[in-house]
This record gives sequence, C-alpha cells and structure tokens, in this order.
Amino acid sequence: MIDRKDNNQFHLVSKYEPSGDQPEAIEALVDNIEGGEKAQILKGATGTGKTYLSAFDVLKTHPRRFLFVVHRELIVKSARDSYVRIGINPADTGLLTGHDKEMDKPYIFATIQTLAQDEILHTFAPDAFDYIVIDEVHHGGAATYQKVIGYFRPKFLLGMTATPERSDDFDIYALFHHHIAYEIRLHDALEENMLVPFHYHGISEITVN
Repeated sequence: MIDRKDNNQFHLVSKYEPSGDQPEAIEALVDNIEGGEKAQILKGATGTGKTYLSAFDVLKTHPRRFLFVVHRELIVKSARDSYVRIGINPADTGLLTGHDKEMDKPYIFATIQTLAQDEILHTFAPDAFDYIVIDEVHHGGAATYQKVIGYFRPKFLLGMTATPERSDDFDIYALFHHHIAYEIRLHDALEENMLVPFHYHGISEITVN
C-alpha cells in the first residue's frame, strides 16, 4: 500500500532538498496520486533532475515494492545511486540486469531487455509493484516496453521523458491516459538555474574544394 510520510519525516531522512521547479512538480504528483490518478507522464528537459524528482516522490510515498525501468545497463546503476543519495536504504535496492538478478529486494532497478524476458517477467505477479517508473518512456512504443507495461498492474505508473513526441506517430501520451503530471520547460529550467546556460552555433553550409 502507498502511504505518504509526513513532511517532517521526509526532511529528516532526505540528504538533499528539491530545487527549481522540483517542489512544485512533486506537489503535482502528490495531488494527482491522492486524487486517484493511476498513470502520469513527467515531462522535463534533459538535465532537470527527473530521476531525483521521482526519488523524492518515492521517498514520500514509501511503496511496499518499487520498480525503476531503464533502457541501458549503464543508466540503471546511476539511477539506483541517485535514489540512495536521496535517502533510500541501499540494502533495500537491487539490480536486475544481464549480470545481476537481485529480484527479492523491495526497490528494483531493471533494464528493459532483462525484465522483458519471459522467465524474468513472469517471476513477478502483475501486482507485485505498487509504484513503477519508466525512464525515457518515449521508447514506450517498442515491443519490449509494450510487453512490460501491459503486464504489470501497479497502483501508480510514472513515465519520464524529455521528448514524448515520436516520429513514428506512436501515441506515448495514450499509455498514460493523456495525464501529464508536470512539465519542466527548458526556458523555466534555465531561469531557475537548473541548467547551465548555453548558446547554439549553427553552420548553414559547408563547401569543400
């Protein structure tokens, strides 16, 4: 069951504090979940801390079991480390990859390639996880993602991406019933000093003699 901790306890256990647009985004997640929403998209420019933002919400939500799904093994360890920095007990976390099969942990960080394998996926009951995060959910139209998303029945499903619009016309928003929890726009992130300012320099034409 998802039970939200009071804010005082949250501040005691967290090593970090939300910044920029993150407090507002977390509040939006809280309001929507408590309002009965089952699935939402968190849309944010690259570098705005979507993984940390989800970790803050999971720390407050305190799900019985939690699953974080990524598309590359390099990212899965980084995501787990981010959650540990926020305050999740490292002893409660496990990796589910081609090399690691720590499937009995309360908080599992998995690659989609491993999780989608029948012998792995069907080890879990469809309602095994209260809270599932799908990172880089713009990949959600792929067969592996469709298989995993279609199999599980979490109390809450969060998809995170900077670019939900796809060139193949697959409707990522439909996977989440067109519910957008929050959007951190690039312009706002720069104003809040969440990102380092940058300038584009384009080359219109190159001629080689």
